[in-house]
Amino acid sequence: MVNIHYHFDQLFQEWFSILIEDENTYSRLDDAFAPIILQNGYEVAFTDLSGGEKTSAALAYRLALNRVITTLIHTINTKDLLILDEPTDGFSIEQLDKVREVLERLQSKQTIIVSHESKIESFVNNVIRIQKEGHVSGVI
Repeated sequence: MVNIHYHFDQLFQEWFSILIEDENTYSRLDDAFAPIILQNGYEVAFTDLSGGEKTSAALAYRLALNRVITTLIHTINTKDLLILDEPTDGFSIEQLDKVREVLERLQSKQTIIVSHESKIESFVNNVIRIQKEGHVSGVI
């Protein structure tokens, strides 16, 4: 379990540091795998983070968890598939550019991103637009 915690913590810190490019803001996991955010040397409650900081921490955590699980469990048939639903809610333009860097480093064979953010279209291969009319959604 110590090895899993170490690997998870390292990945969480790596993804978080890319998304939050602030030399005064750090992240780590506590012994119970809960994220800890430090700003200027002080622990900050998750509820006190900005929207973009919360989303960055959540995305970094999900990506680290996904990597640890797919590394440990060899029988997972969808190891090369990553599905992210609204992973950039509250992100600034600069943070959106960091998502591109994170996705490139992940080297996932297939990533599906559900998003309302048009900036993401600039770094994906395919875009499928869905429109809802009444109570029916369809591809446009």
